[in-house]
Amino acid sequence: MDRSSEQALLSTQAFPAAEGAADPIPRGERRREPRRGDLLGRYLVIDPLGAGGMGVVVAAYDPELDRKIALKLIREDALQGPGAAMARARLQREAQAMARLSHPNVVAVFDVGDIDGQLFVAMEYVEQTLERWLRARPWSEVLDGFLQAGRGLGAAHEAGLVHRDFKPANVLVGRDGRVRVTDFGLVAAIGAAQGPDLEPAPASAHGAPGSGPLELALTRPTGACPSRARTPCPSRAR
Repeated sequence: MDRSSEQALLSTQAFPAAEGAADPIPRGERRREPRRGDLLGRYLVIDPLGAGGMGVVVAAYDPELDRKIALKLIREDALQGPGAAMARARLQREAQAMARLSHPNVVAVFDVGDIDGQLFVAMEYVEQTLERWLRARPWSEVLDGFLQAGRGLGAAHEAGLVHRDFKPANVLVGRDGRVRVTDFGLVAAIGAAQGPDLEPAPASAHGAPGSGPLELALTRPTGACPSRARTPCPSRAR
């Protein structure tokens, strides 16, 4: 949706919503994925942003705080069968982990709640993924982007949290050029951060002497070490 269309939607639907101009999802359709113009609690859906294995993310408008947000909910099909409890637990774990962090390079969480039995997380809206942003950037900007993401991961490690699914698709870049790490759905806790709601990190994440979580559990559950990537260092790429 372009900016003019978005403004038109907000002007015609967001503010009159309390008077019935926009309606909640009909009771018989609670589990369908949200569509443009739906009300989810107090949030007005603007547009779908994307969907993963368990979650769907939409751009939405918060009339109480007068701002655009990203709203993450569990996908309809993930709410069916024995996997439903796991999907809810994963989204709740993600929200709790992100709420522990207050850092410019980690996406901010504004609200967590339940709308008619469907768990949601309201987050900072950021325009694009690092994966998309990287396509037409000089190596110096790419390096700065990953350094910013590293600061976000460092803040998580300082809080005793290991992301475990770091990749360009799980990093967002705003129009201001600021990079934010997001999608802590596979997060695990280390040391004092462990608790009933956060999965403990594998023993390997604690590491041998001299090796911390940043080195041993930075990215994916594959255990691949970023230092062994085959991409050449920019200073050596001639």
